[in-house]
Amino acid sequence: MRENGMDYLTLAFDRPAEAWNEALPLGNGSMGAMSYGRLREEKIELNLDTLWSGTGRSKENKNTDVDWDFLRQKIFDGEYEEAEAYCKENILGDWTESYLPAGNLHIDANIPELKEHGSYQRQLSIKDALEQVVYHQDGQGYLREFFVSMSEPVMALHYRADAGSSLELRISLDSQIRHVCSGYGTSELVLEGQAPVYAAPSYYSCEQPIVYEEGKGTRFAIGISVQAPKGCIRQKDNTLLVTADGDVYIYLSGITDFQAQDSYLSRKKQMLEQICDLSYPQLKEVHKKAYAAYFDRMDFTLTPGVQNDLITKMFHYARYLMISSSKPGTQCANLQGIWNHDLRAPWSSNYTVNINTEMNYWMAEKANLSDCHEPLFDLIERTASRGKKTAKEVYHLDGWVSHHNVDIWGHSSPVGYFGQDENPCTYSMWPMSSGWLCSHLWEHYRYTLDREFLREKAFPLIRGAVEFYLGYLVPYDGYLVTAPSTSPENTFTTSDHSVHSVTSGSTMDCSILKELFGNYLKACAILDITDLTDEVKTALKKLPPFKIGKEGQLQEWYLDYPEVDVHHRHVSQLYGLYPGNLIHREDEEFLVACRVALDRRGDEGTGWCMAWKACLWARLGDGERALKLLKNQLRVTKEETCSLVGGGIYPNMLCAHPPFQIDGNFGFAAAVLEMLVQYQDDRIFFLPALPTEWKDGKISGLRAPGGITIDFVWKDRCITECSLRSQTDTVRTLLYNGTEKKIMLKADVICHIV
Repeated sequence: MRENGMDYLTLAFDRPAEAWNEALPLGNGSMGAMSYGRLREEKIELNLDTLWSGTGRSKENKNTDVDWDFLRQKIFDGEYEEAEAYCKENILGDWTESYLPAGNLHIDANIPELKEHGSYQRQLSIKDALEQVVYHQDGQGYLREFFVSMSEPVMALHYRADAGSSLELRISLDSQIRHVCSGYGTSELVLEGQAPVYAAPSYYSCEQPIVYEEGKGTRFAIGISVQAPKGCIRQKDNTLLVTADGDVYIYLSGITDFQAQDSYLSRKKQMLEQICDLSYPQLKEVHKKAYAAYFDRMDFTLTPGVQNDLITKMFHYARYLMISSSKPGTQCANLQGIWNHDLRAPWSSNYTVNINTEMNYWMAEKANLSDCHEPLFDLIERTASRGKKTAKEVYHLDGWVSHHNVDIWGHSSPVGYFGQDENPCTYSMWPMSSGWLCSHLWEHYRYTLDREFLREKAFPLIRGAVEFYLGYLVPYDGYLVTAPSTSPENTFTTSDHSVHSVTSGSTMDCSILKELFGNYLKACAILDITDLTDEVKTALKKLPPFKIGKEGQLQEWYLDYPEVDVHHRHVSQLYGLYPGNLIHREDEEFLVACRVALDRRGDEGTGWCMAWKACLWARLGDGERALKLLKNQLRVTKEETCSLVGGGIYPNMLCAHPPFQIDGNFGFAAAVLEMLVQYQDDRIFFLPALPTEWKDGKISGLRAPGGITIDFVWKDRCITECSLRSQTDTVRTLLYNGTEKKIMLKADVICHIV
């Protein structure tokens, strides 16, 4: 089907990166690197997934005696300004901590400068997770390979000069964080530092944005070891000076003492010993096999062509980024995945859980990367532990809760007390992320059927969230509603033309709770548990229904307020359509209302916003509109100034908010999958939103709920080959080529339906 080789699995450039947005990301979940591909004066920016500011201290508002009855009465009386002022003063707390850059590896090679008649190429193989730089000048050739091992906690670089040429390298380490660097052994360096206890968000103006305290903060160490089989290495001023014929190998590793203070020194010693005793060929081979174990699980191609090749590459790049930033046993991918080079990163490079962190993992199960979903579950568990305290001290309720920002420490309380914008409640007064995050626990069970996971990990977390929301709901107008309530980051106008965000019963709140309560009851049935089921069934019946507003749109709030910005980037009122599954093909009236709401929002927005809209149009069965959004997202930009509109991708194909946020990359892949196959109950819909430009294609290794793996091929927009394999005996109804067919799947037997 494809004649132009594997270039859809390669990012290639004919010059070194001049800026961060041209550098290439490599990683293994615990370590990240941005490579500029420079042989002269190279700087590789380094990240460690557990290097964050702070100490995990409590950041709740000091007031532990919030008068919730007073606040809710203000809301129900329409006194929104007073309600918002009360929230800010008595409920909102301090900012989350920040994800930090670890350091920089500097390598300066004394080679000829690139001139006329010289050649240069750098490329990142998505297939092998390997960067290569090839350089020729004045009859001399040089090669550099770089990978971050998927099998060992180490980065490896290989420099090679052609026969008759030599290499002279100056190698050093530094960091924006306070640190010391020293040599050890004959060919090694170690950098050690301690993170600040506070790093203010970039949008918060204060006299001392970075605060260090002696003996506090996360400790970290980065070690490098150099091998030159045909050369010599010496140290000078904490720099390694290398002269060699042929090959030079550089190994780097790093650790922090996050949640492991007692073992830090012994682990540091072990790390430094390990990088001194490595074989590059063996390490490379094992790395490629370990990476392939993830990447080769699925494949996807489209009709060849410039635009389709770019879409295919963007899809596989998202899989590469997921594997590289969220390997099992590492930390959850944050706003920048694991690639951040700013001490005060955009939005603190934290976990924004009113859309962005969740979007990171929309693709995980469907794209056969279920185990890459696991770091999110670990973060949820850590947040729930802190969230119990927030529920009790802030809300006086049982269970657990989290808001719109989370960090590695499990920050669970609302931020914004120090907000310098007009109304911080707009983003911070939203205690619904705990409900949304639980949907990922249930989704993992649906796809894997892992009863032990459901019983031991998912159910206790889901139950804790359910317990909180049963207490948080209050009667209003014959229903049970959330109050206070917001629609994330959006505002509305009232009859006096004032602008507000805090009200009761937003559509997103109700959608999240309908889904959460429904999933809880399903889990109880599977596990034969009756705890809280009567209360949940009663509450579920009393949640407000979806409403259609005066413009024909699905309402965003309980009351039909006009939104201040009709083109707002968040489309939270459509949660029930996607990523939720509350509005179905049979619900024609609500589907039309969703379409109206989506049309009103328009096709512009941030990178992640366009990805979400593409997913929504796909769920509505409109492949042409979804593809238009994906094409909008693929517009190349170099804009890094913070903007709430713009979107696009950088030259290195990382998604622009702007600035860089990785959610758009992952959301793009989720939209592609949603256009190709959708699931509802026991039904599987093939090619539900296929655009005309995707006339022919093939996908294999796709996952469906129930432990099912699907491969299929289509030509002229019709399925021509399809097979399914289930891990259990089950029945599914397949809808394809205008037909509906019920099939029986036997465990571990491939079923060919076409």
